[in-house]
Amino acid sequence: MQEVRLTIRKRSFPSQGRVRIHVTNLSALEASDGDNVDLVNETAKRTITATIIADRMVRDGEVRVSEEDLSALGLSDGDTVLVVRSLPLMEKAKNAASGAGASLAKTAGEVKTEAGKAATGLAREAGKAGESIGKTAKKTAGDIKKAVKDASGKDNL
Repeated sequence: MQEVRLTIRKRSFPSQGRVRIHVTNLSALEASDGDNVDLVNETAKRTITATIIADRMVRDGEVRVSEEDLSALGLSDGDTVLVVRSLPLMEKAKNAASGAGASLAKTAGEVKTEAGKAATGLAREAGKAGESIGKTAKKTAGDIKKAVKDASGKDNL
């Protein structure tokens, strides 16, 4: 996505939501007459989306906007504004879905790795617990055998 920094100028005629730029700026934006662009006030973090009108009467390096759009951006006549070609809604949705899919695949891989580590750890701990229970059971059986022998005086248990 291409972007250019242009000097913002207030339009003589009100035309909210539409901007006029010199035709040479269209190629820098990889845009056509009628496409949408985002005007970004990078300092105030404000953005508006507007429709491009190619106009040879506008000076190269300038963008003409309405007073309402200037106000919405928080800019004044003569300030610099970042102009970015706005992707069509379908392309934005496609990019968002693609990004979400990649993120989900990465997360699934991380979950699988961590689950494998957890399973290995559980198996190890279960083995240790089994050994401990076996030793304790053997000792307890020996203690019971000894107690019965001591109590009965018999050696055949």
